[in-house]
Amino acid sequence: MAQLPAGIRFIISFSRDQWYRAFVFILTFLLYASFHLSRKPISIVKGELHRSCAAGNEDGARFNSQSQRASDVPSPQLPENETDCSWAPFDQDNYQQLLGALDYSFLCAYAIGMYLSGVIGERLPIRYYLTFGMLASGIFTALFGLGYFYDIHSFGFYVVTQIINGLVQTTGWPSVVTCLSNWFGKGRRGLVMGVWNSHTSVGNILGSLIAGYWVSTCWGLSFIVPGAIVAAMGIVCFLFLIEDPKDIACSSSLVTVRTRFCFLCLLGW
Repeated sequence: MAQLPAGIRFIISFSRDQWYRAFVFILTFLLYASFHLSRKPISIVKGELHRSCAAGNEDGARFNSQSQRASDVPSPQLPENETDCSWAPFDQDNYQQLLGALDYSFLCAYAIGMYLSGVIGERLPIRYYLTFGMLASGIFTALFGLGYFYDIHSFGFYVVTQIINGLVQTTGWPSVVTCLSNWFGKGRRGLVMGVWNSHTSVGNILGSLIAGYWVSTCWGLSFIVPGAIVAAMGIVCFLFLIEDPKDIACSSSLVTVRTRFCFLCLLGW
C-alpha cells in the first residue's frame, strides 16, 4: 500500500472537532477585524476634510492681485472663516470642534449601545444578530462616503451617520465573544483570547491602508470600500458561522491533545 502524502497525513492527524474549532476561530477573527477596518477611515480622512490651504491661498492672492491690476475688476473673495480647499462644513474656524463631534458622537453611541447590545444579543440567534450588525455597519460606513459623491455638506447628516454606525457596531463584540466561548470553553482561554485579540491590530492596519489609498483623490471611497468589505463579511457570517458546537455534534470544551504529528512523521520515520 502506498504511503499517504504528507499533506493528507497532516489533515487526518487532527480530529473533526479540532478542524471545526480552528474554522470558527479564524472566521470570528476575520469578522471582528472587519469591524475595526470600517472604523479606521474617519481618522484618516479628517486631514482631507479640513486641509491647510496656506500655500494655495498665497498663490491665489498673488494671481488675484495681478488680475486686478490688469482689469481693475475686484475678484470674488471667500468669507474670512472659510477656505476653498476644505469640505464644508469642516472649512469653518471651529472645524476642530466639528471633527471632534464626529468622534464623540460615535463613541457615545457605542458606549450606550454596548449595554443594549448585550441585553438584546442574549435573546436572539448570534448568527442573525451579527449578520444584521455587519450589514448595517457596512451601509452606514458607506453612507458617510456617499456624502462626497452627492455633495452633502450638512453637519447633521455626518453626525447622525456616526451615531447610528456606533450603535450597530456594538453587535460585534458580544456576538463573537459568545460564539468563541461556546467553542473553547475555559480551556486555554488566555492563550486563545491573546492570539484572537490581534484582530484589533490587523483590522486597524488594513483599514488605514485601504482608507489611505483613496484619501487624497476621492475620500468617499475611503468609506465605501471598507463599508462594502464589512457588509460582505456579514454575508459570509450568515452563510458559515456555527454558533455552538452542539449544532454539529462537536464537543463543547477545548480538549488538550498531544500533537500526533512531527517532522519525523512527515518523513515517514
